[in-house]
Amino acid sequence: MLYLGAYSMQLKIKGLNIIRLFYISLLCVVMITVILISMLQSLNNVKDVLAKMGSKGTQVTQIQQKLQSQGFYRGTIDGIYGKLTEQAVTEYQQKYRLKVDGIAGPETLRALGITLTSQANGSQSLLKFGSRENEVTQIQQKLQSQGFYRGAIDGIYGKLTEQAVIAYQQKNRLRIDGIVGPETLGSLGIASGAPSAKRVATVSSNDTYILAKMVSAEARGESFLGQIAVAAVIVNRLKHPSFPNTISGVLYEPGAFTAVTDGQYYNEPIYESAYRAADAALKGLDPTGGAIYYFNPNKTANKFMWGRPVITIIGSHRFCA
Repeated sequence: MLYLGAYSMQLKIKGLNIIRLFYISLLCVVMITVILISMLQSLNNVKDVLAKMGSKGTQVTQIQQKLQSQGFYRGTIDGIYGKLTEQAVTEYQQKYRLKVDGIAGPETLRALGITLTSQANGSQSLLKFGSRENEVTQIQQKLQSQGFYRGAIDGIYGKLTEQAVIAYQQKNRLRIDGIVGPETLGSLGIASGAPSAKRVATVSSNDTYILAKMVSAEARGESFLGQIAVAAVIVNRLKHPSFPNTISGVLYEPGAFTAVTDGQYYNEPIYESAYRAADAALKGLDPTGGAIYYFNPNKTANKFMWGRPVITIIGSHRFCA
């Protein structure tokens, strides 16, 4: 009897172990399924910011315009990612030492100075709180001219811009959501995706030299992309009403650049990569997304710089609006 009792107990323990093992296995299967679903969703999100063969939309139009302005694309600006667009992207990637696959992914879009969006399949953009686009400047100008907006024309969709949009939508009996979609853009008389009016900037034959000189002084030790980014900030200032409209005017503006103030600009040798970076920026390459300021957080305590909204970080510099 004692033997039978012990044997029966062993069977019960084995049965419990089998049940426990079953539930542990089931839990593992559920966890693996959840992880796989999450990975698939992530892959779909990545695809959203890839423009490739067959893609259509405003983002493809932007890519074609950027590539055409730099001499890579010679086709029609039609918003369709065809063979000519793919070839142009491939050539661009080869020249700037990016991953060469003919697909305009996040790295290539950043190098072109195009904000990452999910518009590759043709969906229209919505401008809302936190947006930084050329159209935001136009919106602010339109709202200001009609007495709705009283803030700075800075191209940043902040709280004041949102409040002005809501007030405008209320008065004009539009959908009130504080977001500038196609309906509100149309009411304001702004074509969706239309470029903003640009200030005329003067560029001389000497500009590549002095710009490369500044890049050597301000961005030594940075990657090639980091050097282009520094040059791009200087070029971006040409188009901004708060700065001079010549390269020399921007560079030599009192207190604007530490390298000029402390003499590094005059003493630092010019590196070959700085010439290429200056040339790329002057041709329209902007990996900063339109920044007009930059600073190294390890080298400055300037409250004004620390207070600027950061667009992106490249190397040791923060690039700001």
